[in-house]
Amino acid sequence: MKSFTDIKLRFIISLGGCGLICKYILIVFNIVFAVAGFASLVFGLWLHSLHNTKEVFDIGSDNDDDNKGSIELKVFNIAVYVLVTLGSIMAAMGIFGEYAACNGKKIALLMFSVLVFLLAVAEITVGALAYSHRHEVGKKLEDLYKDVHQLYVKNEDEAVATILTFLHSLLQCCGLTGNQHIELIKKTCQKLDDILEHTHNHSCSGRVGPYFESKAPLVLGFFIGTGVILIVEGICSSLLSSKIDQDATALE
Repeated sequence: MKSFTDIKLRFIISLGGCGLICKYILIVFNIVFAVAGFASLVFGLWLHSLHNTKEVFDIGSDNDDDNKGSIELKVFNIAVYVLVTLGSIMAAMGIFGEYAACNGKKIALLMFSVLVFLLAVAEITVGALAYSHRHEVGKKLEDLYKDVHQLYVKNEDEAVATILTFLHSLLQCCGLTGNQHIELIKKTCQKLDDILEHTHNHSCSGRVGPYFESKAPLVLGFFIGTGVILIVEGICSSLLSSKIDQDATALE
């Protein structure tokens, strides 16, 4: 009776160079995929659990006449749930793919191939839609920035301050009120002299949307590139599954 170690060794040898390359590509890819998924999940849960976040969402219901404020708060809420959902899917797929690649399970590899191809199609589709509707997406991102701004003014949370600091640095602007910055928001901005070197009006109002529109080709390229990588992973998974099927007799 062959020992498990002997069978495993013969399995590795039977894979050959191409099979081993595919196997290690899948292992590395799934580790990265799982880590990115957990990071997105933790970040989404972190935003969701910020102190007094619910109070900010309740502002929209307390001021029924201000429909615009209510919509803006919903954008932030949707963004949080997208991060949590996307992170959960990525983490689950990474773990499942790692199991399939490390254990050489044919059915698991085939299932992983199908899931990866579907995810690749979804990635490319989302990228194409974001590009073709870049003006509308820019407006939604503008609303999202306003939500984060309002959240920080309401709670003065240092975690939200970090997000605002990053956005202000990226957009080369500061707050929503132009030159009349409140002291709290100033803490998340660059020095005003540095900002004025790039723009005369350093309010972030109206800058988020155009910034996204200018970067829309890069966003499209990112989604398409990610989709191509996923397709390559799906092909590797299919090839590895096929190789296992061809060499099944040798392992018996």
